[in-house]
Parts: sequence; structure tokens; C-alpha cells
Amino acid sequence: MKNQFTNSLIISTYNWPEALELCLLSILQQKVMPDEIIIADDGSGEATKNVIHKYKSNFPITLHHVWHPDEGFQLAKIRNKAIAEASGDYIFK
Repeated sequence: MKNQFTNSLIISTYNWPEALELCLLSILQQKVMPDEIIIADDGSGEATKNVIHKYKSNFPITLHHVWHPDEGFQLAKIRNKAIAEASGDYIFK
């Protein structure tokens, strides 16, 4: 019996593209994947955008990138933006 609920996974990131890439590679190894992934980006630069672009076109599930400018530590704000974009019945972060 298939689960009737959908879920969204939120990954928070800030200027550490290597760690983000490892997270995405880890998700690809899961037997049960979330229905969507939302990357809550607290103002990272081009290197992070490049990692997301690299995986976005080949990822087997929807991969969203929610970003705002770097104006200091605003993790809660970007996480709230990501939650607002989530379409899942359940949100994991």
C-alpha cells in the first residue's frame, strides 16, 4: 500500500557547496525519497548555485532553490520562505 501523504525535505545551506553536494548525493542513495527537496539558501554565492544547477536537471524528484541576499545570519527567515514554498503534507528539515 502506497503512502497517501506527500513530504517535503528542506535543506538549509550557506556557502558550503561541498556539504550541500554530499547531502544531495546521500538523498540519491535513499530507498524512499521525499516527494520534493527545497534548498533554503541563506545568501550563498555562485558555487552553491552551480551545485544546485548541476543536480536539478538530473534529480529524480523536484528540487527547488529558495534564496535571499546575504544580509547576515537569517536562517529562520529563509527556512520560513522554504516552508511557504513546500507542497508536501509533511515537512522535514
